[in-house]
Amino acid sequence: MRRALCLALLGLGCDDRPRAPTPPRVPPRPVALRPGPTAPSPMGLGETPAAAPGDDPLGRCVRRNREAMGPELGRALAALQDDALLEDACGLDLAVRARAPERCASVRLSSLRETCAFRASIAAARPEACPPAPGLRGRDPVCVALASRNAALCAAASLTERTRCLALSAGDPRPCEALDPLLRPSCARDLEAVRAVLPALPRAAPIAPEESLNAWSTPAGDASVETPVPWLLRGVFLDESGALWIIDPALGWPSSDAMALERTLVGVTAPSRRGSSLALDAALVVAGSPAMSTADGTLRAAVTLTHAPRRRGGRAAGTVVFDGARGGRSVHAELRFDTFVRDVVMAASLR
Repeated sequence: MRRALCLALLGLGCDDRPRAPTPPRVPPRPVALRPGPTAPSPMGLGETPAAAPGDDPLGRCVRRNREAMGPELGRALAALQDDALLEDACGLDLAVRARAPERCASVRLSSLRETCAFRASIAAARPEACPPAPGLRGRDPVCVALASRNAALCAAASLTERTRCLALSAGDPRPCEALDPLLRPSCARDLEAVRAVLPALPRAAPIAPEESLNAWSTPAGDASVETPVPWLLRGVFLDESGALWIIDPALGWPSSDAMALERTLVGVTAPSRRGSSLALDAALVVAGSPAMSTADGTLRAAVTLTHAPRRRGGRAAGTVVFDGARGGRSVHAELRFDTFVRDVVMAASLR
């Protein structure tokens, strides 16, 4: 019977020798999943693409860049333990291509996240999505101007940033060359990045309010002193309800040798009611006298509008009048403004 079975299976190589034991199976190498916002990645930046994230747009971008990365760069990034860099760089690129600034929230490195919001908001023509202005109230004025497709709003930026804004709006590198040598490379990089998503805007000179119409008048004996207010030349704000906020985006209100405002004065008016006058919350410190305040009734402050704006770039003009008395001393002072609305923002961001 055994001989017959062997003959029948001869083609299969019947063999009387004992079989070698089957080697144990090696378990497959685990694949690293893309970490969440707070979970560190178990994979170094220099490892092979087998450990890259899944086959989604972000994963494909990360894998492609890992494959192209030189070993020196991979080791350097791994030494920095910055395993978020590739994902963040890809996230930035995808957000801009999709014109979706909300995707920038997943970018973990703060500097890249702000750059992502800046570029994606411009690409999407969504000024309300622009990132905050560093060290200022409100949003980045360069982003707001470009996302609004209105180069005239570059007037809200500082002089250096205004030059950069005009270069980006026109797609023209020549204004970048007028900057300080240390600032030229970043201007050129922004220009290259924005040029792909922003068509050259119609040429428009920045809004240019007159300095003489934006002045702080303070008493000086029997006369008064006119002090220009430079920040008013860069515009004021509207909030979400349409109220006007007359406020320095950086430092509060101006001061002169004779007077200083103790705290930021916020002018809130209903712009739909031109000519209306509304009391303001303010405090004045006059040289040699105690503070006068609307809170204790020693100061009255009101604003009257002559031009009521309704949108970004709209004209805002009027006068803020102060009348106060304390310790036998009385004060009358005025602030005249004739400027424009630099942005429409949430009131909470201006306090």
